[in-house]
Amino acid sequence: MTVSELLQELIRFDTTNPPGNEAACIAFVQQQLEEAGCETQIYAKEPDRPNLVSRIAGGDAPPLLLQGHVDVVTTAGQSWTHPPFEGRLEDGFVWGRGALDMKAGVAMLVNAYVRAQREGTQLPGDLVLVVLADEENGGNLGARFLVEEHPELFEGVRYALGEFGGFTLYAGGKRFYPIQVSEKQICWLKATIRGPGGHGAMINRGGTVARLGRFLTDLDRKRLPVHVTPIVRELVEAIASELPRPQAAVMRSLLKPRFTDGALRLLGSQGAMFEPMLRNT
Repeated sequence: MTVSELLQELIRFDTTNPPGNEAACIAFVQQQLEEAGCETQIYAKEPDRPNLVSRIAGGDAPPLLLQGHVDVVTTAGQSWTHPPFEGRLEDGFVWGRGALDMKAGVAMLVNAYVRAQREGTQLPGDLVLVVLADEENGGNLGARFLVEEHPELFEGVRYALGEFGGFTLYAGGKRFYPIQVSEKQICWLKATIRGPGGHGAMINRGGTVARLGRFLTDLDRKRLPVHVTPIVRELVEAIASELPRPQAAVMRSLLKPRFTDGALRLLGSQGAMFEPMLRNT
């Protein structure tokens, strides 16, 4: 089974979380692995929310972890070009919920793992494959459960390949594959709007709800300040070093707050991938 065929099959399992119901999808992955001669184990905090673990023995180097999840977010209230759980292959693309997040990743990891098993690859260390439930809703039945209840599975692991190293970036006609090393965090803000009360049967122009609406509109229109973090500076400089001088100058202008917006305009549609790294969102 090719990677794209495996992806299509995975998409056809409706693993919307909540409620998840990953059991049938995990059983299918388990079947693919066992048909290739891989040993598997199932660990579940709840019977219909299992996690799969498999290991290929290698040398004395630290184990390498391959990990992914098969649950997906909801499709409720969304309009789809093709049915989200059909797994249709059209125009060179596989369509469906989870095609990106992250059944394609699971298909690639499983394919690579099976290939290592079938070809008898001499591995420097153990190769550990973990296919998880419940990533989209907190991980209590997936990653957290395994780490807290079965830490021995990850003993010695120093490196892991998982979900997204970063979306492919294009600049100056070249393609760049970023490596994710950090992630944005959340800052909750509370705004209080005060004003005279009103009644639903009366006109109350300029009341607190209207003022809140203006506040949200202003917030949407404004561009938040540019903040160049050290890791983003390193990324932009690395990309610029691979480009001809004119394009390199545009890239480096991203790092100068006075010129950031101009540089983003010059980058056109490609700028949409860089701007979120330079501003709070």
